[in-house]
Amino acid sequence: MTLIFASDLDKTLIYSKNSMDEIVPEEELIPVEENGGAYTSFMTKRAITQLSEIAKSAFIVPVTTRTITQYKRVFYFNKDLNLRYAITSNGGNILIDGSPDEEWSALVQSALRMSADHLEVKAMYDQISSPEWALRGWLCDGLFYTMIIDPKKTPFERLDQFRETIHPMGWVLSVQGRKVYLVPARVTKGEAMLHLSKRLGSKFIAASGDSLLDASLLAIADYAIAPGHGELFGKSSSGFMYQFTQKTGIRASEEILERVHRELQHYLAQNSSAS
Repeated sequence: MTLIFASDLDKTLIYSKNSMDEIVPEEELIPVEENGGAYTSFMTKRAITQLSEIAKSAFIVPVTTRTITQYKRVFYFNKDLNLRYAITSNGGNILIDGSPDEEWSALVQSALRMSADHLEVKAMYDQISSPEWALRGWLCDGLFYTMIIDPKKTPFERLDQFRETIHPMGWVLSVQGRKVYLVPARVTKGEAMLHLSKRLGSKFIAASGDSLLDASLLAIADYAIAPGHGELFGKSSSGFMYQFTQKTGIRASEEILERVHRELQHYLAQNSSAS
């Protein structure tokens, strides 16, 4: 019986020191990412224990907007857990044993032809942005843009208008802290997860994530939960009806993992007795 736990990483399962929402004693933290010789992301020991329990009964699939290179910096998932599957690039790549799945890559390229060219969208963004708040940006894995902004100076109403402008062009805009993502609407975490779940013959998917870019992933899950912080939580009053954690910051990851583990065990118990 194949079960899957598919989860976003940053600000869902793993946290930088600046995103923890509280000061956590060093003895409670376990580093999970290294960049430039320094540890940059962490999980609590309690969360690690729960994740290890989940791994006994389900495939754990990281589902992240990170590029392939950025994902591979998270050594805990790549080396310690030695996960076979991961979805990166906001669904643009499915990694199997660390390498992109060619079949999925071909499907993504076909889907991209249904959206406006990325150079056109970037040129439009440059027209509505200003160096005062739009600091820098880059094209990620040839698929989407990550743009760094100064939140204190950013006219978010202008970004809201731009979001509406590019929607008919087949593009999505998501704001996550200091980052703005410009992403083709047809390249989603949910579609990539559906493709992988069919390959694995999955019977049950649990999923978690904190941003609008995770909405497609949560929508295809049998059990979905989001942190009590972040973009989805901020828009929950606008019709985004998800189950949220009571805890915020790095403690939300503990609650997510505890509740996912409970749901997976409940599913196994029900289906074992039914058979």
